[in-house]
Amino acid sequence: MTATKGSNKESKDVSKKDVFQAVLLADNFENYIFGENCPFVPEGLISLNNRKVIDYSLEALISSGVHEIFVYSTRNTAELKDHIKNSKWSSLGSTINVVSSEDSQTLGDAMRDLDAKALVRNDFILVQAGVITNIALRPLLDKFRETVKQDKGAVMTLVHRKMSLGHRSRPRNVNHIVTVDSRSGKIISYNFKLSGKKLSIPLESIQQPEMDLYLDTVDTGIAVCSSCVLPLFTDNFDFTNMNDFIRGILINEEIMGISLDILQRWSYPLVPDMPLGAGQSSIYPFNYNFTYKGNNVKIDHGAEVGPLVIIGHNVEVGKSSSVVNSSLGDKCKVGQHVKITNSFIGDNVTIEDDCEIHEAVIAGNTTILKGTELKPWVLVEGKTQSRIALPNAEDDDESDSDSDIVPAGGQEGSDYEIDDDAAPGGIQDDDFIKFSGEVLDSLQRGFEENVATENLVLEINSSKYAYNISFKEVTVALTKGVLTLVVNLNPGFQEVALKTQWAKQKETILKFKDLFQHYIKTEESQRDLLNALEEYANDHLYYQPMLMQTLHCLYDDDILTEEAVLEWHSSESLYAAGKKLRSLVQQFVSWLENAESEEDSD
Repeated sequence: MTATKGSNKESKDVSKKDVFQAVLLADNFENYIFGENCPFVPEGLISLNNRKVIDYSLEALISSGVHEIFVYSTRNTAELKDHIKNSKWSSLGSTINVVSSEDSQTLGDAMRDLDAKALVRNDFILVQAGVITNIALRPLLDKFRETVKQDKGAVMTLVHRKMSLGHRSRPRNVNHIVTVDSRSGKIISYNFKLSGKKLSIPLESIQQPEMDLYLDTVDTGIAVCSSCVLPLFTDNFDFTNMNDFIRGILINEEIMGISLDILQRWSYPLVPDMPLGAGQSSIYPFNYNFTYKGNNVKIDHGAEVGPLVIIGHNVEVGKSSSVVNSSLGDKCKVGQHVKITNSFIGDNVTIEDDCEIHEAVIAGNTTILKGTELKPWVLVEGKTQSRIALPNAEDDDESDSDSDIVPAGGQEGSDYEIDDDAAPGGIQDDDFIKFSGEVLDSLQRGFEENVATENLVLEINSSKYAYNISFKEVTVALTKGVLTLVVNLNPGFQEVALKTQWAKQKETILKFKDLFQHYIKTEESQRDLLNALEEYANDHLYYQPMLMQTLHCLYDDDILTEEAVLEWHSSESLYAAGKKLRSLVQQFVSWLENAESEEDSD
């Protein structure tokens, strides 16, 4: 990351809490606004009327008084940095930081990467690539903050503009309807693609008797985001684009509304104190203030439970704690001085003292450490290995460092950095070993049950974020997992004829072709794949004769490029069998070199 600082002294006097921040995407992760003729150039560096597109966006941000701009780039970052450094932007008073990551393949990846880097601390403006606007952005931020005061659940304001269907500036293939509460302006439904003449609107989410339907608006690519937007992308690994994010927020609100309706008995006889198919154990007696309690519930006399609360069996709630508009699963233990509002808590969850849980979902078998604050829309996954705690720092705005993330049962320690370049082939930590095991389990289930690729991606990404795994380690685990899987599925595999071995190995590789293509998209990821293959061959003698065929197969399937294979082959090996392995694939490498020379001669 590089920073270009201006000379305006006023920006140095702005308190951290009042810093006006913006995130500007230099790349478009969805459709290329200016066509797909130059997909390897950041959209921000495309010229428009002899000016770079990014200059229009920077002009809008700086003229609106933005103090700190984070330009996020995934390709040709050096060229982008040079452009900003050599332009007028370096002397106009705003701080411009170029953040780069070749691993980010979607908007969701970029948001999660920014969250991991802990660069954005306040509410901020998100500007998509290619945005050209003269709108004043500061009033949008001020209005958003006023909205948050009225609605604590507000996380984002989308900026749309009216534009007729035939307007020349309207993006192609954009056809959606936005349904908005007439009084509050809150989005009720967001239909991204319309088909036929029917429109689906969740009627139970409408708070006011009137609503507005907009067909003639387009997304400007500008959004005002609360500080919890980035953590929301981190907590919801399946959010890949803005549509996923919007849909996820609306669905979460719909789920919460339905839950409260049931507790308020609008769904009678489908209420907690009436028996359902699960039998007597599913009955929760109805108490005062729309509160339902299971068997063997212990609530301290100093605790407050209700209104609109359902508590499972064998639950304990400690002194001076409060639970409102929430559900607690079986065998939960809530400590002292805990506040829980508008949240769903699974079974076997322990919430230690002095925690605040607001509008969160906590899956079962999870421990929330003492002093944790879970802000709205946080989802904590139910794996004991991935339990997290976000310490509630009272003076966070004055603090120079972000709160540490502490594993369950651990202690706060010194700051540390994760080295994405650390080779998984060395001493492997427990998290990577556990992650690799889960990847192998997902692959085996995917092979045996024919699981869709997108579902496997969700499983792998879930484990990735649970164990804080780098993209490099994902590539290594995926590669070794596919090679190991064929051995696990075929007893005595190493004793059969080589021809039979390769037939089985090729079948497995082709089975996960789409999965490889999802993760192997950059030059760096191809290097990681090749190094993982070499490491596996170094450690497994039986596989060495199949290395060349594997490279050829991955090349034919457009997973590996000619350049990547040749670069790897000419590089120095880290392994004892390196020279032998390179000699084993020499025939394929020579074929690639001859093909390249023939193309050059043509």
